[in-house]
Amino acid sequence: MRYAARLLLLLCVGSFAVACDDSTSSNSDECSASKLCEAGKSCVDGHCVVEEHDVVDTSGDTLVPDTANDVPADTVPTDLTEDIPLDQPLDLIEDTSITEVSDSLGADTDADTDAADVSSTGDRCSNAFPCPSGWVCEEGLCAVDCGANARCLADTCCGTGEVCYLDACITPGLACTNSNPLACGATAPCPVGEQCDPSLAHCLPLPPNASCEFVPQSNFDPELLWHWTGSSQYPAYKHSIATPAVADINGDGVSDIIVPAVNVIPGTPTVGGILCALSGAGDCNGGPQELWCTEPVAGNFINWVVSPAVADLKGNGTLTVIAGDTINLGGQLVGGLAGYTADGTRIPGFGTDNGTPVPVRVYVGAPAVADLDGDGSAEVFFGFTVFDSDGQLLWQRTSGGGNSNFGDMTVAVDLDGDGDLEIVGGNMAYHHDGTEAWAPGVAARTLPDGWPAVADFDLDGSPEVVVVASSIVRVFTAAGELFSPNTMTIAGRGGPPTIADMNGDGVPDIAVAGSDSLSVFEVDPLAHTLSLLWTAASNDFSSNITGSSVFDFDGDGRAEVLYGDECFARVYDGPGDGVGGTTVRFEVPNTSCTGTEYPVVADVTGDGKAEFIVISNNAEGMNTACSPYATACATRFPGYVPTNGVKVYRDRNDNWVATRAIWNQHSYHVTNVCDGRDAVCTAAENRHAAIPRDEKATNVWPVGAPLNSYRVNVQAEGTFNAPDLLPRSLRAALAGCPSALTLRVNVTNLGALGVPANTPVSFYHVDESAVRHLLGVVETVQVLLPGASEVVSLE
Repeated sequence: MRYAARLLLLLCVGSFAVACDDSTSSNSDECSASKLCEAGKSCVDGHCVVEEHDVVDTSGDTLVPDTANDVPADTVPTDLTEDIPLDQPLDLIEDTSITEVSDSLGADTDADTDAADVSSTGDRCSNAFPCPSGWVCEEGLCAVDCGANARCLADTCCGTGEVCYLDACITPGLACTNSNPLACGATAPCPVGEQCDPSLAHCLPLPPNASCEFVPQSNFDPELLWHWTGSSQYPAYKHSIATPAVADINGDGVSDIIVPAVNVIPGTPTVGGILCALSGAGDCNGGPQELWCTEPVAGNFINWVVSPAVADLKGNGTLTVIAGDTINLGGQLVGGLAGYTADGTRIPGFGTDNGTPVPVRVYVGAPAVADLDGDGSAEVFFGFTVFDSDGQLLWQRTSGGGNSNFGDMTVAVDLDGDGDLEIVGGNMAYHHDGTEAWAPGVAARTLPDGWPAVADFDLDGSPEVVVVASSIVRVFTAAGELFSPNTMTIAGRGGPPTIADMNGDGVPDIAVAGSDSLSVFEVDPLAHTLSLLWTAASNDFSSNITGSSVFDFDGDGRAEVLYGDECFARVYDGPGDGVGGTTVRFEVPNTSCTGTEYPVVADVTGDGKAEFIVISNNAEGMNTACSPYATACATRFPGYVPTNGVKVYRDRNDNWVATRAIWNQHSYHVTNVCDGRDAVCTAAENRHAAIPRDEKATNVWPVGAPLNSYRVNVQAEGTFNAPDLLPRSLRAALAGCPSALTLRVNVTNLGALGVPANTPVSFYHVDESAVRHLLGVVETVQVLLPGASEVVSLE
């Protein structure tokens, strides 16, 4: 006798914490395959319909005679015969994702599933009606026998090495890393349009229109991954005071951190530094791994306070590291430009004019890279001194330079929409060929030089230029005229601006650090006025020209701001508290005399998750005005211990979102460099650290958030994709009653990410008092990719 009864099934999804709304897929009559329909229905023309030969009476609790072993109707509890929806939301119980569902329990008189138990394509089968040769009977339906190979639907065998993914046979992509932050031997990241599926440890296509996501609970809890306290080759070189560059320079799939180091901080930052490359993953045991450091000898020293840049300058897959140089010009040491190969070898003639070193105002500035004329070969520029991809001088101008009092730092942007990039400083701009871009007499050319950054604040399709100069924050139009009728003032000189939508209103905001505070300013897109969003106290009385950066670590749409002063590295809540202040979400002792440095965010371990990097120096051996700050932090903060070197932080719970594996220069702005993972660059040039031929094409104003930004990294595609396991077609075989009962359920992955084998499935009975009683636990035996299913049985 077949009867309807009610069971409670709890499906445990192991470590996958998922909360998907299945209402659009599971509760709908629409389908793409019969296995997505509830028991007793087949997928016909995209809709689930009742099968023609279904013998189950679904109209109520009527018992349908099936065999001689009838079960009297009065033995069936009436409270268990109600029709309960199959699909329910996933609940989170003690870090285990639980699906709670109810279903009709079909009772059979033999151990084999009969034709009424399932609904799918294929002929019906049983012990009495076996399948033809080459086919197997599975859950009452004939399916082609694929042996050890995967099967898609009922009649398609996948080839050797293929998997069934979203009802199609595909070959998995590249091997990819897992989420172990200490994993060694990492492989290349997944290409554009693919995601790393942890159940296979291979790249698979991103599911189209994926709607199943799991957003971890926001709990910002960084922990130190590793700390490099100085060169293993040259231990005295342990102080860092420049913004590091991040890129995979050795092609091992793990990004590396390139940073200058110095033994003491002397009176002039033009001598005595070396360049070091560190593996982002460290030594895989919680310590650093030094790839190389340049030798500290005459003729090989670099300017240790200049922030380096790294890029594939020629588009041939070979990366070049660009650093500030120290050159001897007529017996006087001045700044210049140096180039290094990926293994730390100095490139002869780089930064010269046919062999003659070119002097550049480096000081605490930074080089940058862009394909200014779109010819497929990048240019390197430092202020308004421009070199080709071989490091040979193209042209040099001496007017302005992006705060030339502290070294040049300019940015590239297409100001006039002609497809070529202009180089923009604080009060001057030049076309790619060195001709003036701003007309004489425009406002920008009459005002002091300063640090520039670019965004579209009024969303009209034309970029604006933010300049921080001598404690004043101004915004100019692309033509160099004043955009905002008012300015904002900060204490001290003010550092390079960061631009991001801090409060989620769709309009970029501006972050600027001064001597005693970090401030964020709003821009009214209609009135063009500037106003204070929030300010937070800080300590930077040495240089007061430090920078900052932004990232949304937990993917909740609320940006976090990263900043380091003389004593601490901090992460702030980007939107602020609504009354002019903000919350410090993280604070750690981090000593620095300060230059223009700031923390950077990138995936440096190859685990697909964001980490952030901070540098520090404890002012040891200083003979400058900075020297008091070597002890000031310890004096002001009891128990404070000065730091030096490079530190990498990760999330203690591994919940930070995925991001790019690159941050290639001080003026980083996402669209200036490819990373090989996302769609920022066209497919033809989308290689790690390649420079886009036409940045304008990927940065058309106004771009959508978060690309309308500066010194900000972005969340990767598929960050929150998650599995969604759903039990279906719960059945029972009663041949062994009353001594034995077999329960079967079809477990289907309706989500956007696979789950590994050995996922536990728990069967419960719910009594009349709604108390759950565990019947047993079984495990799946297959990897369940999106669209896949498996029948599990409990004896």
